[in-house]
Amino acid sequence: MKGQLLSWSTITSGTSSSGSNYYVTQQKMSQSLSKFVAVLDEYEYNAQTVEEIISLSSSSTLQGILVLNHTALSSSGADDASMVYSSPEASSPRGQNTPSEQITPDNQYEWNPNGDGLIHKDMYGIPTSYVEDGRIAEYIYTVSKQQAMDFLSSLSNQKVSVFDEGIKKFPPIMAEFNMYMGPEDMDSPTCLSWKNTDGSWSPKCLPLGGTSVWALAGSPYDRTQVVANNNVNRRRVEDGQNKQPVILVATNMDATAMFHELSRGANTAAANILTVLMAAKLFGESVTDSLLDSLPNKVIFAFFQGENYGYMGSRSFLRDVAYPGFQCDENGMVAAQAKNKNEKNTKMACLNPLRHDLDFMDIGTIQSMIAVDQVGILSENNTFYVHDSGHGYYSNIMTSMSSDDWTIQDATAGSLPPTALSSLLVLSEGQVGGIVLTGYNDAFAEDSFYMSHMDSTDRISINLDAVAKAATVVARTALAAAYGNTNDGSAISAITELTSEDGTLNKLANCLFENGNCKFLMNYASMERSNDRVETGVDLGVGQSLGKLPNYYPSVYDFRNGQPGVQLDGKVYGAYTGDKVYGENTEDKFLIRPDMLAMSIHGLLNDFLGRSAAADGNDSLNLQKCQSISDCSSVQYCSADGEKAVCTGSKVCVCCRSHYHVALDDAIIPSPNNGTGVFIVSQDDTGVTPMYTEPYWSNDIGVQVFRASNGAANWTLGIGISVAIGCVAATIIFKKRLQNEKLY
Repeated sequence: MKGQLLSWSTITSGTSSSGSNYYVTQQKMSQSLSKFVAVLDEYEYNAQTVEEIISLSSSSTLQGILVLNHTALSSSGADDASMVYSSPEASSPRGQNTPSEQITPDNQYEWNPNGDGLIHKDMYGIPTSYVEDGRIAEYIYTVSKQQAMDFLSSLSNQKVSVFDEGIKKFPPIMAEFNMYMGPEDMDSPTCLSWKNTDGSWSPKCLPLGGTSVWALAGSPYDRTQVVANNNVNRRRVEDGQNKQPVILVATNMDATAMFHELSRGANTAAANILTVLMAAKLFGESVTDSLLDSLPNKVIFAFFQGENYGYMGSRSFLRDVAYPGFQCDENGMVAAQAKNKNEKNTKMACLNPLRHDLDFMDIGTIQSMIAVDQVGILSENNTFYVHDSGHGYYSNIMTSMSSDDWTIQDATAGSLPPTALSSLLVLSEGQVGGIVLTGYNDAFAEDSFYMSHMDSTDRISINLDAVAKAATVVARTALAAAYGNTNDGSAISAITELTSEDGTLNKLANCLFENGNCKFLMNYASMERSNDRVETGVDLGVGQSLGKLPNYYPSVYDFRNGQPGVQLDGKVYGAYTGDKVYGENTEDKFLIRPDMLAMSIHGLLNDFLGRSAAADGNDSLNLQKCQSISDCSSVQYCSADGEKAVCTGSKVCVCCRSHYHVALDDAIIPSPNNGTGVFIVSQDDTGVTPMYTEPYWSNDIGVQVFRASNGAANWTLGIGISVAIGCVAATIIFKKRLQNEKLY
């Protein structure tokens, strides 16, 4: 798709730089447009403008849209004063008129008043790209404005004032999009089940998904139940009733934007991740395993992937743990590593539906959830808001932590913002609730650029003082919740106050906001890779990078991007129900390769929460040094049944506390007896989840900007080709003569 670059604001204004009107009617302009590419400032790129472009052009003339970085345009005369921000997300995020509306409670509440829903608009046939580079954006802005004014001038029969006669001899600047979108009627079930004309299965897309991470504070639950009951293969709600109930501290790992590769998510993802990671660190530093094991409730820290695409991570986890509870096929429960099948309390897995780690089946009943959302930008200075699902005990604990410097107060919205708590409420049918700590009251902070590529630290400022305070409040509330009704206020004093000067906080902030490939995260991800290599005998490497400029888009889901697989007789399957017997070959095993962010969080949670066992009667600083997990085999302080010591990115041995979990839409399951990356729609699908997929893109996808060739250029090209052919022919003839003379 190829067309001339035209500044849309110039086209619609019909006004020259000097202010004289061209008096071109919209009808005349619409009828006169040839193939063109609309050029927009990023502040102009909203649902209203896109509708206007479509209505005043036709599918045969509109070839695409180029969106320009506004910060590069100010020096080129772009009007800053007239720019009004619109969030591309709906005004009711994941709510009414979105694909997730059936799984979001109170789905009509408008948390995002600046939202216009562009992200949910059908843009088929309108390829769109973002120009981030400042110099290129400035050039395209200038050229497209000049060409638009030239076009308007020609329509109004006025003298062209933009180009002088010499410049006009040059052909126009064009853009060409190579972004084939597939058939117009394609949907997720169709592309997942696509078959070639010969009947062979050839999927044309992959589901979105990834890997969530969860970690238990305190000694792990006894794994005996899963190992002993491997004929039952079912996790039921009642299975957790004789164990310590769980308080979930949860947040999302992902963000989105109109341009997926620019899902920076500074406030909507990175600030949340940073807050909960630091809360886990405070928790692990302040409380020993022996104390946690004696309390009425346990605490789990969870980071859910794919939350902005139908709550994929939280729904997968909660459905497996309790609602309705995971069920493995009969005889499908096996040792995660066949070589360890005879060991006591070995880690278990399931062949179908494939789960590489079944430790979630030992978790106690979920008591409540403390969720965190958008605490990096505050609507009011030094003020947090607590959104309560109706279980006021935990909100009272949190609001009691207000001080002279910080205010923590009940939100007045009367509704819950879309977070992992939404999944818990829906799946438990309102029987289990919790609270959400946020930086906003009844609407998202006005300058937060919600779900936009502008939710980035080059556009907004993340308040690290607020993040540090939020982490402290969350850790203290979680400990108070672990005490339950026995809480006497000592929980608050047990957790030390975190400040924005904390070294770990600042290292993580640099990684999550500025440099996703930082050495700090890479150290932890690389150690996870090393630990897995020693454990499985297979080096799968480190998964997809977060990016030099962090990108929190969840990505497609396959073996390279978080989908677990089972290696059986040397072949890796996405799930297995066939005739081969798992375990006859000691090399049979389950494998997983999460992305770098998940691997880093996994390692960090082990480090933050796995030290507390060593603090029981020992100096917590006297941890064994290590270079790999092999150096931790003799550690004595990880003594609970089924517990093992692992090496961390900080090069010390700690007790393993972290786990990965599948983050995938309820309706999509790996196809049994096929390789990874092959999926089917579940027969139990009720049609309530959005089922996001992404097509296989070609390697040459993209857009190029160039000057159209004219007649002179064609003559030049023809002469050049003729000369080249002549030179080749002369070379061949000369070479033959040399050969005849035996000189070659």
